[in-house]
Amino acid sequence: MTGAEVGIIVFPPGNKPYYFSHPNINKIIDKYVCYERPPSPSSPGIDDKYVQIFRKANSITLNTQLNTLQDQLDFALNLKSKLKEKNKNLESQQEWFRGPIEKMNYTEASMLKEGLEDLL
Repeated sequence: MTGAEVGIIVFPPGNKPYYFSHPNINKIIDKYVCYERPPSPSSPGIDDKYVQIFRKANSITLNTQLNTLQDQLDFALNLKSKLKEKNKNLESQQEWFRGPIEKMNYTEASMLKEGLEDLL
């Protein structure tokens, strides 16, 4: 095969990315990324492009994790507020249990009796 351009980039977790290419990885990356930028003075050469690609891949993964956690948090907060509201409603419905027995009507006294029998 003549004129073949090959580039392989390996991103090990937590380490510096490695690359293997023929003839020149800069030309291969530029061909697919379509973006020309002068090399960074602090790290001239190809390493700057690899770091950018690695950071972009990491940022996509981290954004996905953030969105998932945010959805879980929103769901939990929504559930908490619904349970709190339901608890308030139950407490207001059972408020008559806290009053003296003498002030209960027949229905309330019957419900109290059934509740006490269920406890036995």
